[in-house]
Amino acid sequence: MIGLAGLLVSRRHLWLWLSAMLALAAPVAQALEVTLSARYRGENSSAFEHTTPEASSCSYYPSMCSRNLTVDLPITYDKRTAVTTEPRQNFFIRFPERRQITLFSDQTGEAQQVTLNFTGVTQRVASQREARNPTTGYAYGDCTMQSGRWTTQKEYLYHWNINRTPAECWSRPARSSWGQVEHVTTSHLSVAYTLETLPTFRFRTGTYRGSVTYRVGPGGDFDFGDDVTALNDDSLTIHVVLEVEHSFRVEFPLDFDHARLEPPGGWTGWLDGGRVPPRIYNDLSMRMWSTGPFKVYKVCEYDVGDHCGIRNRRGEEVPLKVAITLPYGTRYQGWQVVNQWALPTGRAAALKLESILPTFNDTAQLHLEVAQDDVRSMLDHSGELYSGKVTVVFDAEL
Repeated sequence: MIGLAGLLVSRRHLWLWLSAMLALAAPVAQALEVTLSARYRGENSSAFEHTTPEASSCSYYPSMCSRNLTVDLPITYDKRTAVTTEPRQNFFIRFPERRQITLFSDQTGEAQQVTLNFTGVTQRVASQREARNPTTGYAYGDCTMQSGRWTTQKEYLYHWNINRTPAECWSRPARSSWGQVEHVTTSHLSVAYTLETLPTFRFRTGTYRGSVTYRVGPGGDFDFGDDVTALNDDSLTIHVVLEVEHSFRVEFPLDFDHARLEPPGGWTGWLDGGRVPPRIYNDLSMRMWSTGPFKVYKVCEYDVGDHCGIRNRRGEEVPLKVAITLPYGTRYQGWQVVNQWALPTGRAAALKLESILPTFNDTAQLHLEVAQDDVRSMLDHSGELYSGKVTVVFDAEL
């Protein structure tokens, strides 16, 4: 009896172990996913470079992919098609309307909007009887047949344009009779699409991610009509990833670190007649490259109110106005031209600037000036040297 009990226990353990193994071996449903990607590296353009691998059908229709963005959608199914007046019983596809997707920056959480729309479709459709393949004829509804070709003796690859979305499109064999039935198997569903974004200069540097999920199946966003079987999933998630890396560079001439302030036309009027100059100034030129937003501000060795100061050896100061002129493509609040704008002091007060056009090797200027009343007080101490340091900070790491 002891031996029998031990055998029963052993069998029970064996059954439990086999059950666990079977549970571990059970297939896990995989959600359908696709990623659309694009990047911007601050090149001499304001457009994104799309990096999504092109659709498999591009090897058959290269002209489609040279003019459009394309991607494979991992949706497969079987279908019983019939030649009837009911579109859903024919070979049928419904495409979703254009969809707005919110992307968020990994770095800052900033939100940006993109719009995804579908403009074309290709798909391989296999039938047992070549003459009854339902995609060999015209496309009806919201699609237009572009071309088609046999990839094997039983498999036809069609190419339709989607004229508008949402779209309902269907087709039947080139030669058919009413009530004719054919079972088909589909694969390699590819779409042409558009991804509308704001101009690249509206994006800060970073990686932006977002996604949209479409329902797949009867009544869904992607709907393949009646009598569909073996549909591999009931949803499709499309992820969008945009990478933005702006270029920013400022080049200064070799003598930019020293500025001598002089009157317009020189000191002749003062030396010959004692006329106080209307101002003393210097305009320093620099070259700039910028494709995105940035900040600019000044830091003073000597602060005189909102201005920097220059000081003589006895500690007497006069205010120095510091202003900046930036290229045409750089604007404040998206529209105001920056022409001899006073530079604020400190990062907290920095000018926040945007690019409405990419700037490549364009001229910017820094303006330094002491006004006439302050020049007069300086001339009361002839022979004195006034000096001070001004640091101008361009901050492209927003």
